Amino acid sequence: MAITKLEDLIELVKTKTKKKVVVALGQDETTLLATQQAHQLGFADFILVGDEKIIRKTCAENHIDPSIYEIIDEPNEMESGRKSIELANTGKADVVMKGLISTEKLTKCMLDKENGVIIPNKLLSHISIAEAPYHHKLIIFTDAAFVPRPDINQKIAMTNYVIDTARKLGINRPKVAIISFSEKTNPKIPTAVDAAFISKMADRDQIKHADVDGPLSIDLSIDPESLKYKNVKSCVEGDADCLVFPFLEVANVFYKSLTYLAKADVATYIVGTKVPVTISSRSDTAKNKLYSLAFACLMANEPATEEEEEE
Repeated sequence: MAITKLEDLIELVKTKTKKKVVVALGQDETTLLATQQAHQLGFADFILVGDEKIIRKTCAENHIDPSIYEIIDEPNEMESGRKSIELANTGKADVVMKGLISTEKLTKCMLDKENGVIIPNKLLSHISIAEAPYHHKLIIFTDAAFVPRPDINQKIAMTNYVIDTARKLGINRPKVAIISFSEKTNPKIPTAVDAAFISKMADRDQIKHADVDGPLSIDLSIDPESLKYKNVKSCVEGDADCLVFPFLEVANVFYKSLTYLAKADVATYIVGTKVPVTISSRSDTAKNKLYSLAFACLMANEPATEEEEEE
């Protein structure tokens, strides 16, 4: 059964094997509150890599029992990232979570050629799930953080990533919109050409297990009335589960518009790594960090579907 709310992520992950999460520079209030909730809900245990004095002080200020954590005292920001990635690489952690460490420093640790967690020949990409008020379903989209100007091969990989994510969330055949500013295939507009190329690949079953259409504007992707008004036929039917954006700037503006103007809740994780990595903003709420934790834990070492195994 497909999930329709981010709260459902938590209920679903509670039915799975408990995961071990390592938190890089895990010493700030919202991170500790989110990890405490995840521990209480029973879907994760935690290793905190950071300044032990600050960790214990923050715990005391927020009435958190520090004994629920394994604490590794490493106050240096870069070293906390390296140590966290090392724990994931050696099988001592199933998920990496960003605490107060900067995204830039944690990414450097992830990309380290000798000790990083990048899967060779895999695209590193950022996937988000948003629960927006007044919209009837979750929206899965990419890429709001990592790939500035994806080429056609990267967009194909991103499309497959969102399909795989949707299927693991119970959407057996997700509807995927490849976004441009218009639904018209204009050879002068590269984003429209790329979208049409990917859509035709799906028609030929080169991209599997999804209904894919593009180019589509955002309104035609998520609003059936707009589709009727413009008299456009689409297998996505104005009811997309997944959106693949043409550029990072577009996806990032969409992400921040959802969170700041629409007050949407969002969960995120990084794909293309040996273990899921959550890179929430340091300004994110404890609730959104909890959702991201549940999302990443759900994605960690999930068995393949029957169709994936056949392939």
